[in-house]
Amino acid sequence: MQHPINAPILYIDDLNVWYGKNHVLKNLTFDVFPRQVTSFIGPSKCGKTALVRCFNRLNDLKSDFRYTGKIQFNGVDLYASNVNVTEIARKIGMVFHKPIPFRKSIYDNVAYTARLRGIKQSLQLDTIVEDCLRAVQLWDEVRNDLHAYPEILTIGQQQQLCIARALAGNPEILIFDEPCEQLDATETPKLEATVQRLKSQYSLIFVTNKRRQAARVSDIAGFLYNGELIEFGQTEHLFTNPKNKLTEDYVTGRLG
Repeated sequence: MQHPINAPILYIDDLNVWYGKNHVLKNLTFDVFPRQVTSFIGPSKCGKTALVRCFNRLNDLKSDFRYTGKIQFNGVDLYASNVNVTEIARKIGMVFHKPIPFRKSIYDNVAYTARLRGIKQSLQLDTIVEDCLRAVQLWDEVRNDLHAYPEILTIGQQQQLCIARALAGNPEILIFDEPCEQLDATETPKLEATVQRLKSQYSLIFVTNKRRQAARVSDIAGFLYNGELIEFGQTEHLFTNPKNKLTEDYVTGRLG
């Protein structure tokens, strides 16, 4: 999909989401632009995960999910009847809070997503696997163990492998849903550095409960509270000169 320069890659207008009778997102309107890190912060259960799962259609798996409003991906209605949901999952990849490598070799974990887009030639797969592992700075650590299972890797390395697997699908957007929750203090900076490197090629959405982490990694930030988008804008402004008292209380630690 191609989109005009300076056009949002995601356009969200008056989005409301319910799980059953629970109104989890209320009247959200904002844009996500390419080649930036857009973070969403807020206390637990404020709607962050429900929001990002709208973008890759994971909420479809919930039988009691319903929504109103509009979500466009490159100008196309993400919930139109003719949208290929499998293709959306590839174009809008997701990295979860806990690494979930497949029960396949390290090589086949990455190649799996490339094969989904029709790539079967061995040399081409070899190149994609190496390029994606290099992109997450994992290649040098696993190049001699490509046919081993991911269990030999640390939790942080497994998370980097999951990022490489998503990259092999040639996504346009990559969503990180609290990706450092399982990582220790030495592995978290490596993942944050990966995010910074990837933003030159991809549009990144980063969900975190850690205020300082959002301040470090993102260009744009949104503060969610009780399902409402309280404030959305330049990360520096949101953290140093918030317009809303609730935002100020949250980023300074007085709330949540």
